[in-house]
Amino acid sequence: MLLRQFTVFLIALAFIMPGIVSAEQEYWEYTFRPGDSIWKIAEKYTTTVDNWSKIQRINQIRQGGDRRIRPGTRIVIPVSMLKLQPTPAVVIALDGDVSVIRAGGSKETITTDTKLYSGDRIVTAKKQSVRLQFADKSELQILPQTEVVLDKLSHFKQTGMVDTRIRLDTGAVNTHVEKQQSDGHYEIRTPSAITSVRGTSFRLSSDAQQISRTEVTGGVVAVSAGDTEKAVKDGFGIVAEKGKPLPEPVKLLPPPEIRIDQPGHKTTVNFNWSALDGAVFYRYQIASDEKFNQIKINETTVDVAVQINSLSPGHYFLRVRGVDQYRLEGLDSVRSFEIQKAPPPPPVQPPVEEDSCWKVIMFIGLIIILL
Repeated sequence: MLLRQFTVFLIALAFIMPGIVSAEQEYWEYTFRPGDSIWKIAEKYTTTVDNWSKIQRINQIRQGGDRRIRPGTRIVIPVSMLKLQPTPAVVIALDGDVSVIRAGGSKETITTDTKLYSGDRIVTAKKQSVRLQFADKSELQILPQTEVVLDKLSHFKQTGMVDTRIRLDTGAVNTHVEKQQSDGHYEIRTPSAITSVRGTSFRLSSDAQQISRTEVTGGVVAVSAGDTEKAVKDGFGIVAEKGKPLPEPVKLLPPPEIRIDQPGHKTTVNFNWSALDGAVFYRYQIASDEKFNQIKINETTVDVAVQINSLSPGHYFLRVRGVDQYRLEGLDSVRSFEIQKAPPPPPVQPPVEEDSCWKVIMFIGLIIILL
């Protein structure tokens, strides 16, 4: 009797376990295009064409008489089946002494050309930033006081498809994503939303209250939270708050008009810019390079003018944007300027000595008067 009950238990477990394993398995999502078939997908993307039957079973697909699947059908493929090669990101610019915590727990100091892999964690402090480049030449700039985890960095070399997944726990990043292949994937996950793109430029931040803000400066970004997804177009932004439905995207503030005023010697500089309707305050940044990898000043102000007198001689770039009531930062206005060396002080003139003859004459005259 006990043996029979144990046998029944094992049979039940055999049916239950696949579902448990499936729930914990990591999947890659694919959307069918005209001419696709399960066999072609297995041959192109997985380690063996024989995987086609497993893919069909996992997705519970029943093919028609022509053995083709309708375009637009979405399926999942276990990552363990894919022909993926882990491909590191490379550090291409650095400001400050930034460290990486490797997936194994060791800590290393980052230098230019350092390779970063899946599972690595980067934490920047104040006045630190780092710019990464991925296999498809997309770039991610990690700004000061930010924590980022590289969840997945994979490159499918036979097709050129890249799968990049990043976790932004807190802080802010700037992103430029190269145009993705139709089956490529690039996403950044925050505690409150997932931002995924196929080729665009955007800024993304996440704060301690688990509120994320996405500001799109080129292309289109898909932001999802729960069962809701919003398309955010160029020039728009969206605020995602954990546990709340996504609002509609809002238009970002336009770039302000910057005016630069420098005295003739150009050792200091004064900036002012046009006031923007809807701006609560403004962010201004000064960097020594056009990509703003080396940011020297990053401040906010409620005013529309600042004076800078602390920069060393050199060529600089100024970036100003307005910030609205939702703390979404608007479009940038950028200008360049020069700081020159202060002119040397005029030489000190030695005192002019009077002619000794006059001293003698004055002395004799003084004696005559006294006599």
